[in-house]
Amino acid sequence: MTVLLPLLLAATIDGQAALEHASRLAALGPHPWGSTLNKAAAEYVASQFRDIGLGKVQLQGFERDGLIGTNVVGVLEAGGPEFIVLGAHHDSAPGAPGAYDDGGGVGVLIETARALRRRGDQQRTIMFVSWDAEEAWSQRKTTTAGSRAFIRELAGDRANLVAAVVIEMCGWAKGSPTLHPLAYPDPDRPGRSLVAPGWLVRAAVLGARSHNATLNVGDPLLWWLYQPAVRTLRIPLYGDDLSFVQGDLPAVFMSDSSYSAFYPWYHEPGDTADKLDAAALARMGQTVLAVVEELAQTPRGPAVDPIWYAVPGYVCGAGIVIGLGLASLIPGLWLASRRGGAAMAVRLVHAVLAAILLWRQPVAAVWILTLPNLLPLFSRGFWISLAALAPLGALAGMGIAAWHRGAVTGLWFAPWELGVLGLALICCWFLPARKRSSRPRKSKRGLPRN
Repeated sequence: MTVLLPLLLAATIDGQAALEHASRLAALGPHPWGSTLNKAAAEYVASQFRDIGLGKVQLQGFERDGLIGTNVVGVLEAGGPEFIVLGAHHDSAPGAPGAYDDGGGVGVLIETARALRRRGDQQRTIMFVSWDAEEAWSQRKTTTAGSRAFIRELAGDRANLVAAVVIEMCGWAKGSPTLHPLAYPDPDRPGRSLVAPGWLVRAAVLGARSHNATLNVGDPLLWWLYQPAVRTLRIPLYGDDLSFVQGDLPAVFMSDSSYSAFYPWYHEPGDTADKLDAAALARMGQTVLAVVEELAQTPRGPAVDPIWYAVPGYVCGAGIVIGLGLASLIPGLWLASRRGGAAMAVRLVHAVLAAILLWRQPVAAVWILTLPNLLPLFSRGFWISLAALAPLGALAGMGIAAWHRGAVTGLWFAPWELGVLGLALICCWFLPARKRSSRPRKSKRGLPRN
C-alpha cells in the first residue's frame, strides 16, 4: 500500500485549480466562436497544456462557414498506436460568460491532464483536446464545427481511436456526474438515430464502480425512464460527441446536469464563476479519471453497438434486451395455442408486430410492450390494465413535460412504426385472458352446487 499511495495521490483532481481555470475563461466575458476573446481562451488552454508538459501541443486552426476557429491539442504519449480522446470546448454561447458551459469542463480537462502526467504510467496514448465552435448553433452555423474539423485532421489515425470522452457543463454543487448517451440523427439514414455504443457505456460504468466514483446513466433519479425516452424522443441537447458518433467513432459525453437537476443559468449571462463549486469539479474530475483509466485497458469495441440498457452499476447487452422482449411473448403464445382458433391468430399477428418493433426500436419496444404482452396471464381488470400501460404512460408524461420545457423536438418513431405499436397494443387487449376454472364447485357434502 505504501508503494501505491504516491500514485493514488498523484491521480487526485484538484477542484480548486479547475475552478480557477473556469474563472479565468469566464472573466473574458462572452467569447463565441470567431471572436477575438475566443482566440484568447484557446491561447490560455494551450499555455496550460505546455505548463503541464504535454507533448505536441498545437493550436489547430480551421475555417468553416466563413469563420475562423482554433482547437487546442496536447498529447500524453504511451506505447502502441491506439489512443483515447478526452475533450471539452472553450467557446461560449453569445451573451454567456460560459463558466459552467464549458469553462468547468475545460478546467476538469486541464487538471485531469495534470494528474495523469504526474502519474506517468499510461497504457494508451491520451489526446487532450479543447474544441472551438461547439456552440455554432447560436450563429446558425455547422453544429460542433471544431470537433468535426479535429476528426478530419485525424485522417488515417481514426482507425486507432479507442473512444472519445467529452466533458460538458460541470461544476454545479447540486449536480451529479452523469453519462449522457443521447440518440443523434443518422446522417446516412434519414429518420433513424445513432447512440453511444454499449461497450463504451459499460466501460464507463465499470470504471466508476471500480474506483468508487459517482456516475449516473442519463439521470440520477429517472435513469430507468431516461433510456427509453432518448430512444423515443428527439432531444436537441448535444455535446462534441455528436461529431464522433455521426462519424462512426465511439464517443459519449458527461455532465453534472440532468433532466431532473438542470443548471438554471444555462446559456445565460448569469453563467458566471461564482455559481461553480470546487468540490463539484473535483467530483467530476475523479469520475472522468476513473473512466479514462478503465478505457486505457478496455479492448476497443465497435462504433455501432446500439442495443443496451443500463441499470445501476451494470449495462445489459443486446442479448438480454432482445431476449426479454421475445420471452414476454411466450406466455401468451402458449396460452393461445391451447385455445387455437381466433386466439392463436390474434397472438401470431401480435407476435409479428412486436418482432418488427424489436427490430426497429428494441429498447423502447421492450419498455412499452413487456407488461402488455403478459396480460393473458392475468384476469383482465381495470387496475391490471392500468398497470400494464404504466410504462407507456410514464414515457408519454416525461415527453409532454420535456416538450413544455423545450427539451423535445419530435419522435424517433416513424408514423408507420407508431401504427405498428398501436396495433400491437390493441392486440394485447383483444387476446383472451386466462380464464378461471369452469369446473363446478363442490359443497361440503361433495355434491355439485346448483
